[in-house]
Amino acid sequence: MKINSFLLKLIIYYSFIINFISSQDLKLGGSCELIDLNSPCYSKLNYTTFYLQPGDSIIELNKNVSNIFGMLEFTTPECKPNAINIFCLKSYPKCETYNETLTNNTTISFNLPSLPCNSICLKAETPCKSYIDSYLKELSCNSKFSNGIPMFPLNSTNYQLNQTGSSGNYDFNINLKCNDDIIYDNSTSVINCPSPLLNAIDHVKPGKTTYYYITDSCILDCPFEIYPGKTKILDRTNYALTSISFITCIFMILTFGVLPNKITHRMESILSFACGGCITALSLFIQSGDDNFNCSSDPGRFKSQSDHLCLLSGLVFQFGAITSIFWSPMIAYDFYITSTLGKIRKFGIYRIVLWSFIFILTALPAFGGKYSATVATNCWINSDDGSAWQYVSFYIPSWCAMGLICIFSILSVINVTKMYIQTPNNRILFFNIKILITLLLFLFVLTFASSLKFYMEERMDTYFDAIAIWAECISKGDPSQCELKAPGYDLKALNIVVIGILGFTVFIGYGLDPIVIHIWMSSKKFQWVLKKCKLDKLIKLNNTIDNEIGSTSERKQTALKMSNVSTTSNSTDINQQP
Repeated sequence: MKINSFLLKLIIYYSFIINFISSQDLKLGGSCELIDLNSPCYSKLNYTTFYLQPGDSIIELNKNVSNIFGMLEFTTPECKPNAINIFCLKSYPKCETYNETLTNNTTISFNLPSLPCNSICLKAETPCKSYIDSYLKELSCNSKFSNGIPMFPLNSTNYQLNQTGSSGNYDFNINLKCNDDIIYDNSTSVINCPSPLLNAIDHVKPGKTTYYYITDSCILDCPFEIYPGKTKILDRTNYALTSISFITCIFMILTFGVLPNKITHRMESILSFACGGCITALSLFIQSGDDNFNCSSDPGRFKSQSDHLCLLSGLVFQFGAITSIFWSPMIAYDFYITSTLGKIRKFGIYRIVLWSFIFILTALPAFGGKYSATVATNCWINSDDGSAWQYVSFYIPSWCAMGLICIFSILSVINVTKMYIQTPNNRILFFNIKILITLLLFLFVLTFASSLKFYMEERMDTYFDAIAIWAECISKGDPSQCELKAPGYDLKALNIVVIGILGFTVFIGYGLDPIVIHIWMSSKKFQWVLKKCKLDKLIKLNNTIDNEIGSTSERKQTALKMSNVSTTSNSTDINQQP
């Protein structure tokens, strides 16, 4: 795929080429100098002396021309050789010396530049048309110097030389033929992409995708670090946070999915969310086995869906993320229903709908062939072509989940406030506040993760500017001195933290509650394990269970006072849920 926006930004740097060509006035009175052996144009010109304008430096001239040659590597094989010809003829105009006799019988010498022929300019104008039309409109084969002399004469240049003074009077008209004395070299049509870029013609394989073209001829190598020297820090931070999240998710799965004697609706919602967090973490562990996981075995090619491990990683991440996202509103809904002392109806239908959407949104991008790695992301849904796959499969569902969490959180706050006003109880209040904090964390994670994309897209021009500066630097020949200074590192690091704590959020709300101890100690499976390990006598299960039942009874009594419910069975069923 082509980074077209970057290409356009890169072309802006050709403006210094135009300034080098068109901003100079044609100054007479210069000298004829030998073309330096170190000049990049030395082997291109079929003459040895050139006209150096007064005040110009040969060293500076050679440096500027070398920089221009480096930038021309970002053009095409058709444009580059013709552009080199015109730049060499323009930068090192052939020097012609004329001797004229004055009226006082003294001889005066004139050094004059033979300017590039218009035909040479036209040969460069046609293959470089796409560059010129976009950003170099001031470059024209009809351009003139400030004194009206054509930069690229059709046949010849007419110099009018006159002077009146004590040193002598003269008025000469010298017609000098234009210069097309260039050595045509087919080797200049070969694009030599500056390191670390790669030549597309040598590395791009037909039928393969996920190459990132900087120009029509140069591609990015893989891996490509957007934040050089900081990528390892981000990876280690991501791995550490994801490992913590994975451990807490495993704990939640054991607590609410494996050990309970009976799994309630709330337990199933927490279990599903924790499974999603655990699966999301697995995608990172799959990638962590290879330092260059995003790179294929083909130089310069990022992994695509045809690389099966990339497809697996993308599917696992998408499935886990969507699972946690879809079940977080269900946890919020359960909290809201509990705050009304109600009961979730038709939970089985919700279950079927949620899991159906999760599987569909995971499989849909795979059918579209959209799972691949990019310059900035691991193997996931690729939207670099501007398609709506990420919106349909991830962002729109995330926004819907965010809306539902907001609604249920607001309604829950209202109900909890009413409950506390009617029956003040600090322990119940603390429990409810903890759950609300968990819901707010859900909301923050979803909001940040879904909004970062749009913030980055809004600042895409800044990224392209940074890459363009880096590309200009490497074109000068020493990539070790060139550092890509891409913006947004702090936000990228924060995004890693936000995604890394996804599974940890549910642990804050439900994993730190005393009911967890009750679940473990009353679990028949856990008791069986203790007996097998002969640890049952060391742990006083009955005392622990009695204490937790007492705490649960206190919650029941508070809820009963709040609701003034006449029947005990309904409230008992509600509050026995963790």
